[in-house]
Amino acid sequence: MKIFAFEEITYPGLPGNLGPEVRLTNRYCDPNLVVQHYKEHLEELARAEDYGFDGIFVNEHHFTASNNNPDCNLTAAVLIDRTKNCHIGVIGNIIALRHPLAVAEEFAMLDCLSGGRFIPGMVRGLPAEWVSYNMDPFTARNRFAEAYHIIHQALTQELVDYEGEFWNISRASIWPKPVQKPFPPFWMPAGSFESIRFAAENRLVACQTLQPTMVLKQCFDEYRRIAGEEMGWKPGFNNFAGLRFMHLGEDHRKAVEEGVGMFSYLMLSLGRPVLNPAPLPGFNTDQSYKHRQANADDVFSYGLGNTSDAASKVKSSEPSQADKLRNAGLMLSGSPESVAEWLVEDAKTAGYGNLIVTFRVGNGTHKQALKSQELFAKHLMPILRKVNVEETANASEELAAKPLEVRTASGQGLPFYQDFNYSLNRDAIEMVGVERYAENGRVTLAWEMQVAKIAEDGSPTQIIVPGPAPEHKGCAIQLHLVTKDGTEMTDDAGVVLEANGPGDVDKQLMFDGGYGQFTGAPDHMVAAQTRGVARNDYSIRLSISLPSTAAQPDLEHEESTFEIKCFKHLLTLSA
Repeated sequence: MKIFAFEEITYPGLPGNLGPEVRLTNRYCDPNLVVQHYKEHLEELARAEDYGFDGIFVNEHHFTASNNNPDCNLTAAVLIDRTKNCHIGVIGNIIALRHPLAVAEEFAMLDCLSGGRFIPGMVRGLPAEWVSYNMDPFTARNRFAEAYHIIHQALTQELVDYEGEFWNISRASIWPKPVQKPFPPFWMPAGSFESIRFAAENRLVACQTLQPTMVLKQCFDEYRRIAGEEMGWKPGFNNFAGLRFMHLGEDHRKAVEEGVGMFSYLMLSLGRPVLNPAPLPGFNTDQSYKHRQANADDVFSYGLGNTSDAASKVKSSEPSQADKLRNAGLMLSGSPESVAEWLVEDAKTAGYGNLIVTFRVGNGTHKQALKSQELFAKHLMPILRKVNVEETANASEELAAKPLEVRTASGQGLPFYQDFNYSLNRDAIEMVGVERYAENGRVTLAWEMQVAKIAEDGSPTQIIVPGPAPEHKGCAIQLHLVTKDGTEMTDDAGVVLEANGPGDVDKQLMFDGGYGQFTGAPDHMVAAQTRGVARNDYSIRLSISLPSTAAQPDLEHEESTFEIKCFKHLLTLSA
């Protein structure tokens, strides 16, 4: 089993006598206390590497005291700087509330900063976050799906082209690109039916927390069913992750008492009301809401009130209260031996191969978290390492996206230059007219074009005809010629594409061949042979030459057409 450290960066200084009717605004926030507990949390997380954890995860939430980490990418960057070998992951960004290209850029940057140790992750967010951001909850799932596909494309492809309901992106290419190739699978919480299906369809790592063992098993079994029966692939243990809150102590009873109080405070910090009396319209389907509500029955009924009462409740009826939290998968507390047995059974029954553990729960102290982490590494980690070891190929390799490079630098059949932004044709503003002249028994007819003089504001213009390069075979030249009666020209006519500067200086020959090359090519399209750059006041000529005795093309005929896919560069400088 792989083991990861994780912490909700919960604000520790809320008054213990707040009732559920109190709205937790930042009037209760002391930024000096936040400064201190940032330092403590970062130290606790970074220390996980010293204890041999496989990685560290951070997450984000907004507008709540339960998590003072509204941008987990910032926290991940700090942890990358404080560690050398373990993975650093985010689980994760609320991707639908941000521009997906910005998320992709930050993920790529984090991967480069870490030297390829980054694990991407995402969440859909909580209802309160969508309300405060004034986002339509009915769009939540579709917006989330679109954002994921754009981010995934940006991290695994050279160019992103996407037309969706919420974002339209044309040929974006992020810098930098990530180190890891292939890029690893995303991690995401998957508790609703829709999220489970989305994770299985996209081969993501599905995570679950704050649920009993059997609920994790139900969710992961549904993922396995969809993957096997509908998608034709078999998930491994590494496709699943369970997250568990815990507090360990050498004194079992004291650790249980402290753990119950910590979790009670966590519930206090969530914001009000803790449980929505009804689902936020459009955020979840009725089926998924009923599924979650059924699992939540009697789970959160304890610990929502005054935390000052927690200790007395534990003393009066400790076994039932602690067992209730443990069996519900909410809080594991006690001696290492007591927690180890439960965790092993939890992992085997649910079938997850990734365990995410957090030791700083609610208002737990820095000292308590460090001691709990130490006891876990010493007593539990060796036992858990032997559980649910992947027997097949590494799941991350199976899940990872295969990079799809748009460009190719070798082999035959290279594409035409794809980044053209302009077409020279009979309707282009550069078109001047048709020229005809005879010389030495041959007739030459040409479409004449002229690049405009430099603009009044001094902005220069270039029309570039790309020639062959390692990435492409050159820009496309399309040509179709007919005579006056509409008959297509014979193949023996010569074709030349050239550019000349004023006074016939800087002559450039970009194509010199025969019309038969066009009639024998798909769509009458061939590639330019060399690169040419026509600057301000340059002339461009596409000419056809043939014996004066041969049938001549009619360049004025509506079926005689040409198109040169090129790049028009206007350099505009502004302050």
